[in-house]
Amino acid sequence: MEEQLLRPSLAMAPAATDSLLENRRFVSLCVARLFSSSAQHAMYYGLLIVVVERTGSSIHSGILIFSFLLPGALVGLYSGVAADRWPRQTVMFLSQSLRALTCVAFFLWGDSLWRLYTLTLGFSAIAQFNLPAESASVPSLVGSGRLTAANALMNLTSLIAQGVGMLFLAPVFMKTVGAKPLFVATSLLFVGAAVAVLFLGHLAPRPAGQRAAEQGTFTEQFQQAWRFLMADTAVYNALVQLTLVTTTVLVLAVLIPHYVDILGTRVDNVAFVFAPAGLGLLLGLRLVPWLDAHIGSTRVVTIGFVFFVACLAALGFVEELADLFEAQGSYLADIWEWSGLSLNATVAMALSIPLGFAFSLVSVAARALLNERAPVDMQGRIFAAQMVLGSVASIIPLFIVGGLAELVSARIVIILVVIAVVAAAICSRLRFGPQAETLPRTVS
Repeated sequence: MEEQLLRPSLAMAPAATDSLLENRRFVSLCVARLFSSSAQHAMYYGLLIVVVERTGSSIHSGILIFSFLLPGALVGLYSGVAADRWPRQTVMFLSQSLRALTCVAFFLWGDSLWRLYTLTLGFSAIAQFNLPAESASVPSLVGSGRLTAANALMNLTSLIAQGVGMLFLAPVFMKTVGAKPLFVATSLLFVGAAVAVLFLGHLAPRPAGQRAAEQGTFTEQFQQAWRFLMADTAVYNALVQLTLVTTTVLVLAVLIPHYVDILGTRVDNVAFVFAPAGLGLLLGLRLVPWLDAHIGSTRVVTIGFVFFVACLAALGFVEELADLFEAQGSYLADIWEWSGLSLNATVAMALSIPLGFAFSLVSVAARALLNERAPVDMQGRIFAAQMVLGSVASIIPLFIVGGLAELVSARIVIILVVIAVVAAAICSRLRFGPQAETLPRTVS
């Protein structure tokens, strides 16, 4: 009830997203994300294929992944301050343009493996500056009552871009013309994203006359944002839950090669098994604005997080669930026979739908909550904090879970991940206790 009183305009706002497509500046932001995210996913997947083909070594693959993640922990501090200190469209334009040039550098000097790792570090470092500025720009482009719907469309754009980059661009280029033409294509996409950014107009990181973001050193400015996070229970918990969910998805991706043994299917069937997660994602993107308007972003994030953890835990007991469905003659057994997949894989396929739905709830509602409650001149640093936390939280687990899955069953690793996620969420709650969420929401 208290949250609804704090957010009257959002509660009365329509949940549909159609009117956002008439907002040319917001559409330009979505186009920029579509081009840049498609290029970035294609680059990451293409580089991984290059390293695997050249070395066949999991150690070198790990070095490449580490090169992707390390800049997020090192540069995120500065990327958020840059988004709050300088015009955000300028930060995005420079990030897109410099990544286009880096793709040209991959084309010219990517033959050496160690130069490739060095360029990957630089590419990933430049990429860190785009997301905080991009996410912090949303409140300047849409009304306060449309933030959840806008974030839903942005997430849908990211989902499409991931498919374009990883499922189309990278595989097609790598199987036909090779890596160098892929670098050229991604460079052109980044140029297209930079052009789209030019149509955003002026995006001031703070109201006229306000200079809070320019006070102090970069570290002190980041600490200002961190103190805000520590003072607002709703924002802090949403940030923690979003970080835990995104980190867990990365961990699951690493576990998939080991998890297929439990599913009783081939590795090349994994994409088919988990494809229904896309349906859950789309359903969540469609429903989360309506849920937010009726029960509030804080509750949507919490419900989505609990639902996500429950589905993740169920994946750890997929064999027991399969035996239960088979004993009861469930319709899943019929799908199993029709699809040619094992019953374990069919159960995992069914669980992937609510898993994707829950991920959408957390991802969209948490980002909308950050947009709503964080001060306008601090949002770049707030989203950078989430990015830094995600990078730091991912680096160690990604190196541990693969080796751990070699020693014990992947299902045990999943259960351990569930326990770790729940423990981290409880600790974040105990960090505050039952404090009232009284900070006012931000009006753009």
